[in-house]
Amino acid sequence: MIHIYTLHFKGDYWVDLQLESFKKHIKVPYKSYAIFSHMDEKVYDKHKDKYDYFEVREKGKHIYKGGNYHLTDGNRHIIPVIKRNMAKNDIIIRIDSDAFFINDVDDNFIDKVRKNKFTAMHEPQHEWDLNNRTPHPAFYCFLGKYLDEGLDYNLGEIIEDENNNWWGGVESWMSINSIDWKPLSRTNKVNLHPIYFGIYGDLIYHHWAGSRKMITRPDRRRAAKTGEDIELIAEENHQMSASVFEQIENQLDVFMDYLRGKYDGDLV
Repeated sequence: MIHIYTLHFKGDYWVDLQLESFKKHIKVPYKSYAIFSHMDEKVYDKHKDKYDYFEVREKGKHIYKGGNYHLTDGNRHIIPVIKRNMAKNDIIIRIDSDAFFINDVDDNFIDKVRKNKFTAMHEPQHEWDLNNRTPHPAFYCFLGKYLDEGLDYNLGEIIEDENNNWWGGVESWMSINSIDWKPLSRTNKVNLHPIYFGIYGDLIYHHWAGSRKMITRPDRRRAAKTGEDIELIAEENHQMSASVFEQIENQLDVFMDYLRGKYDGDLV
């Protein structure tokens, strides 16, 4: 059994795309879990029956880290639910709201996760230090038993690493337990941006910053190098994002093949 969970924040743009990818590509029994936050009540009503477990968290009703609902809050709230529903040999997957599968999750995938113990997306462009090898929480999967062995706490707390990433506690837990994680590296042949619009391990697509202002570390490095206004770079990114999202909505397979370098035609 696979238990897959996500957090949707401020918008539901990716919900159906992501759920369709679950239905299409997850070839083994699975349960889906979601937390929705900072959206209209009508949005919750629209989607609440699409998951095996659905929860709403809103500002003013719950405790937040730093005043905002953080990814660790989502982990802390949903992981106890997963633990009540899982067996120790089940597989846990955490996926960002703006990420979805583009290839199959099958028995072969499960065998690889059990062999590798912890698999995660790897994106050095996200780091200040491009040589830093760290798992990125946009996508990771691991053995369910680890939630009973201390990983649940480290996923639910902000414990910063040397690059100010919140998941330092996860890295520390893996080090203490001698777990050498398996990276899913970027496999795009066509890159429209150094970090956005990425395919990883030919398994998942991650849009990046799909629910927030599109300024990440590559953009800040670009602004520092060229002297460009970071706000203008952000606006450029948002325009490109809208164009990419339109391609995904209208011709998903064609666009994924384009990013893979397997499509020779003109995109409509």
